[in-house]
Amino acid sequence: MSTPPPPDPIGRLHAVHAETRRRLQGALGRAAHWPALAAWIDGPARAAHDILEQRLFPALIESMAGSDAVCLKAMTGGLVRDRADLDRRWRQTARPALDGVTVAAVGVDLATWADDYLAWLARADGELLPMAARLLDDAALDALAVDCARLDDGA
Repeated sequence: MSTPPPPDPIGRLHAVHAETRRRLQGALGRAAHWPALAAWIDGPARAAHDILEQRLFPALIESMAGSDAVCLKAMTGGLVRDRADLDRRWRQTARPALDGVTVAAVGVDLATWADDYLAWLARADGELLPMAARLLDDAALDALAVDCARLDDGA
């Protein structure tokens, strides 16, 4: 029998973002932390971002009408584009550098990527998650909670 979904999916997404920030900040300059960071970014952090893009963003846009929906599409579209760029840079530069686990290989690329990723998290946490908490109805939050339950499984 599975456990019920978390009662606060927005809080759960915030918690994943907070843990991502903590791990990013803790790993910079500490090679011993890089394998755990890579596993987190490729696992729960990626799963949380997929939930944002596939479930939360469409639900938010659906909850709005008219010009408000257009503004939300622009906001979410910007976050989707920026995440695609972060993912590309992760695969091409940051992740391979972490796999090599040499300080010289990681250097500026990881620090720059981490700064950009932290800025992305701040935008999602500061702009869209609070809006979602106010605008989504119970059905949308319940659907989001089911997806967020995957985060506890190490998705």
